[in-house]
Amino acid sequence: MQLINHKAEESLISCILKDTSLLKTTSLQPKHFHDVSNKLIFNTLMDLDSRNEPIDTVTIITAIKPENLNKIGGTQKLSLLENATPNLENFKTYENYIFEAWKIREAKRLKESEINSLADIQSLQEKLSELETETNDDEYNHKEALIELHQEIDSQEKGLSGYDTGFTDLNNYLDGFQEGDLIISAARPSVGKTAKMLNHAIKHCENGGITVIFSLEMGGKSLNKRLLSTIGRIDGHKMRNPRTYFNDDDWNRYNNAIGILSNMNLYIYDKSGQTVSYIRSKVRQLRKKYPDKQILVQIDYFQLIRTDKRYESKNIEVGEITRALKELARDEQVPVYLLSQLSRGVNSRQDKRPMMSDIRDSGSVEQDADVIEFLYRDDYYDAETDKQNIIEVIIAKQRNGAVGTVELVYKKEYNLFLNLEYRYDDQRTI
Repeated sequence: MQLINHKAEESLISCILKDTSLLKTTSLQPKHFHDVSNKLIFNTLMDLDSRNEPIDTVTIITAIKPENLNKIGGTQKLSLLENATPNLENFKTYENYIFEAWKIREAKRLKESEINSLADIQSLQEKLSELETETNDDEYNHKEALIELHQEIDSQEKGLSGYDTGFTDLNNYLDGFQEGDLIISAARPSVGKTAKMLNHAIKHCENGGITVIFSLEMGGKSLNKRLLSTIGRIDGHKMRNPRTYFNDDDWNRYNNAIGILSNMNLYIYDKSGQTVSYIRSKVRQLRKKYPDKQILVQIDYFQLIRTDKRYESKNIEVGEITRALKELARDEQVPVYLLSQLSRGVNSRQDKRPMMSDIRDSGSVEQDADVIEFLYRDDYYDAETDKQNIIEVIIAKQRNGAVGTVELVYKKEYNLFLNLEYRYDDQRTI
């Protein structure tokens, strides 16, 4: 294997010396080379190219410097590479050989790394997973891309292009939750953001999808109680102590809800101190397990996500988190629905409807998010308001669509959200 890799490295360098334009087409880096002399030569070729200097034996020797000449095998090695007669048509083949050999070496190196904790195991799994999906094929063919797009549009069925949110007016605005989107839902505490998230989770599972919830604040048991309350239309207060408060109807609803919830493809990870790396690894595991299923990722909530290293400021840290979550959404082609708290500043204004600046530690949130929605309830601030049990979903940003406000019914006792037409006529049963 090493011999084949060594020959591939030399053949690739010889191709570049024959046709220096090939250097601009490769995505290889010096780290991908195994042979020290080949690595040094390739690095020198890249340096010369970046400075727009000509590439030949003289410029290479000059750039390498006399003290490093022996490291590459002297002028004899350069002459050998320059006078070789490689097949230029095999350039990509040589490139793939080098890249695949590097992946194998990296995998072996990672597996030999020292393991002292569960965090080390998680980190190792994460790195191996990233290595497995890394590719050297990043060429773009415009015609092929357009053909693929046309086929996708031509075969698209009528209906939503994204995942059903469960709410008619919200679907009309968003056309569903889009794969690859980072969606941020922000509100003050107790307004209903977690309840709304769980309503989306239920609808997605009812439609046959997979929902994975990363709960950094609330335990899995509490979330399941909320889910049962919503599905069964059971008062959340009663769910705290069923043996004391349930009547016969409540028990019937509870038993029906248990049956429905147990058949849902729902995953809840509730350990504290979760990082983006941890979240990414779990999503990738689910993607491998369900390659053809629609996966909805939900995180509650943003400000509790931890990072693997320290940053100069909170804004920089927040920027790294949102950027990484956006990359996760794109790489795994899933909507990432991220809850966020708002600062207390919103309470000091006469109009308490949230704005972008109210997102705590906002950083680059506005830049990275594809959709930003705020939740606002008039009855949260004014007990006498005419808008009882009405929640406004303020779509403040939508990268590929309109902004505006959608009104939903929020029956807090059930943690239940409904379309506005159900306000006075909720006859649905489970």
